[in-house]
Order: sequence, then structure tokens, then C-alpha cells
Amino acid sequence: MTHIQHATVAYELSWAATELAAQGIANPRLDAEVLLAHSLGTNRAGLYTHLHTVLPPAQLEAFQQLLARRLQREPVQYITGVQEFWSLEFTVDRRVLIPRPETELLVETVLHLFSAIRNPQSAIRSRILDVGTGSGCIAIALATELPAAEIWATDISAEALAVAATNAYRHNVHQRIHFLPGDLFTPLPGQGQVFDVIISNPPYIARDHLSTLQPEVRDWEPRNALDGGKDGLDFYHHLLSEAPHYLAVGGWLVLEIGQGQDVALMPLLKDHKAFADDFCIPDYAGCGRVVAAQKK
Repeated sequence: MTHIQHATVAYELSWAATELAAQGIANPRLDAEVLLAHSLGTNRAGLYTHLHTVLPPAQLEAFQQLLARRLQREPVQYITGVQEFWSLEFTVDRRVLIPRPETELLVETVLHLFSAIRNPQSAIRSRILDVGTGSGCIAIALATELPAAEIWATDISAEALAVAATNAYRHNVHQRIHFLPGDLFTPLPGQGQVFDVIISNPPYIARDHLSTLQPEVRDWEPRNALDGGKDGLDFYHHLLSEAPHYLAVGGWLVLEIGQGQDVALMPLLKDHKAFADDFCIPDYAGCGRVVAAQKK
């Protein structure tokens, strides 16, 4: 399809989808709609009320610039600067991993645990630690759902924490989240810091598999948020070893895992002397996605 000037919304959508499909990009029509809506300052529904509108030259050029970025396999979320998670809109860019829908299962799991163990009449503040917070999506989602909770969030990347802080302000929970720069548990101040829940979505891609990832992930998302070491389990070994020192008795460690990693991790949890109970929750595709263990 040849591109023409003074094109309508309908024509641009069709042309862009054809260009994207030719590059082997999944969901080309959806991407075209999202990018055109973003460049016009509207939403996808708004496009369909103006299908026969001719795009002004400035808007046409803006859209073509966005499309050129997508054709380089830059993720749509980095181009638009936003991603929805837990029905909240988060700022995202190349400093942070793009929040995935399956990670919402981590939030669900923590909320179920609190509903089971907390006295609804109690005014006691819950203490939650999010290790490797990235965009802050997990910590912020929990803060919106648990207004009595006090939350700490660590990340080795100061740049990621800057994005997380922006998102916390965006959703007005910044006063209840303490963002701390540093690796895993190292930034926690003082001794005797204990939490009711420690939660993490750590890097879990085996290093040899990084090159096989989609270009949008492999070439654009931060490597330190993906690389889980030789077998993808490096961070889990650290978390299982160190988390018990920071968990209150009866507290829970809740982790997202990669496909098939429950086979390796569940035996480790069952054999761990610090944990008394554990379980694994599958995602909607039936793959083990979240593991949780309770401290004795």
C-alpha cells in the first residue's frame, strides 16, 4: 500500500497496520490504533468517530514519527509512555520493565493473604517490602488497596526508583512508600526491620535465553530486570536465603516465577528450615506463576 499525504484516519490506520505486519509485528492493527490515538490526543474509540477526517500535516508527521519507532521494535508502552496495571496508569520508559498483566496475580495473592490473616477491626499497620520494585507498580497497587499499610520498596537502579517515585506521586501514595536504592535487602536501615509480607518479581530469565526473546524485550527493556543468571534462579536463591531475616513470624514471602520454575523452587521451599507452609498459584494459562511461603 502506498502512503499518501492528506490521508484520512481510516487510510492511515490501514496503511500503518500493513507496514507493521510486514515487519512481523504482532497485533499490527491494535498498535496502529494506539499510536494514532496517542498522536491525536484521543483514545481508540475516538478514532472511529473520525475515520473520514483528513489528518493535518503536523499530526500526520507526528504519527509517522511514532510509527517509525515502532517499526524499530520499540515497545508501544515506551512510545506512549504509559502502561495500565491493576486498573491504574503507570509512567514507563526504558529505565523500567514494562508491567505485565500476569504480575497482577502477585497483588491478588497478597490481598488474599491479608484478608485471611488480618482482623478487619484491627488498626495495626501492615508492613510490606517490595524487592526490586522497578516502576513501582506492585507497591503502588498494594498501597491503593491497603490504606493502612506502610510499604518499603528497593531497587538497585536509582533510575528505576525515579520512575517509581513519579508513579507514587501520580497515585497519591508517595507518603506511605519508602523508596530505597540498593541491591535486594542491603538498603534497609538498621537492625530488626521486619515485614508482614516480602514480595518480589525478580529477574528470572536464564542468561542463555535472553538472545531468544522478542526484540521488544531483548533490545529495549533493561537487562538487569531480565537476567536471572545461568539458570534464571540466582535471585530466588538470594531471596530464600535472606528474606527470613526480615520476615515477622507468620509473615509471607511471595514471588513471581517464570514458566516451569515451580519445579525447581517448590522443593527448595519445602526443604527450607525457615518456612512452615507454602503454595504455588497458576496463572490463567495454567502455568505456575506465584509461589508463597510462610515463616515459621
